[in-house]
Amino acid sequence: MKKLALAFLLTSAAAGTLTYAALADNHAKRGGMMLEEVDLNQDGEITKAEIEASKAAKFAEADLNGDGVLSFEEFEIRAEARKAEREAKRRQRMFSRLDADGDGVVSEAELQAKSDARMEKRFERVDTDGDGVLTETELEAAREKMKEHRGKHKRGQKGEGRR
Repeated sequence: MKKLALAFLLTSAAAGTLTYAALADNHAKRGGMMLEEVDLNQDGEITKAEIEASKAAKFAEADLNGDGVLSFEEFEIRAEARKAEREAKRRQRMFSRLDADGDGVVSEAELQAKSDARMEKRFERVDTDGDGVLTETELEAAREKMKEHRGKHKRGQKGEGRR
């Protein structure tokens, strides 16, 4: 029994490490935890000690009164702050995509160009015969496809996603 428990713990620890690495990588791709945040000595590698130190630092950051425990209020404050950070990053990415020339402002021409590009892509998707004209048949087919797509997502099924 002890061998089985030890094997389970070792397997769980290994799986947890691999899972943590995969989650960290995926999280970083979405703008979350970055290698630099956890790699405290900046050697390009993350040790268990660095992970633990990073977790402790995150906890201490959330523990506003420093009493070693998180109250619901502290938890809520941290959750709201993280949500605000994610939203700010999302808005910055959206703005950057609109600011085609990178000058820090979005002109009407940049906004119109983005809108035109989206409209052209949608038009081409609906114009299935490629004749440059949308017929009632093509529009109805597009409506049905959209209903089907929405229905799959409402039922929790995976759709094909955007193209």
